[in-house]
Amino acid sequence: MVRYMTYALMITAIEVAVLFGISLYFDANMLTTMFFGSCFFILVAFLMGSSGDIFTKNSEVAVFNSFLGSYKPRHEKAKLTISPFLTGSLLCLVAYFVTDYFL
Repeated sequence: MVRYMTYALMITAIEVAVLFGISLYFDANMLTTMFFGSCFFILVAFLMGSSGDIFTKNSEVAVFNSFLGSYKPRHEKAKLTISPFLTGSLLCLVAYFVTDYFL
């Protein structure tokens, strides 16, 4: 559990640093960049941690075709793996709300 939280906090720090760098480079509003960037990171983390979506179905169809129809696709079971990337992205969104409240 300590390792998981360490990874999540490290990912949060990296995401905040990247978003801060992007806002400085493009001379944009930090809070707007942080909000949309953290939403983008959450979407990417959600897509990477889920199965049963369009990306998994296409790979299963390719396996089905390569085995000449002898493979049983399992599209019905969708699951979401809560990874440190998803948790860190959610913490980045929480950091946005905290920063927005105090600034």
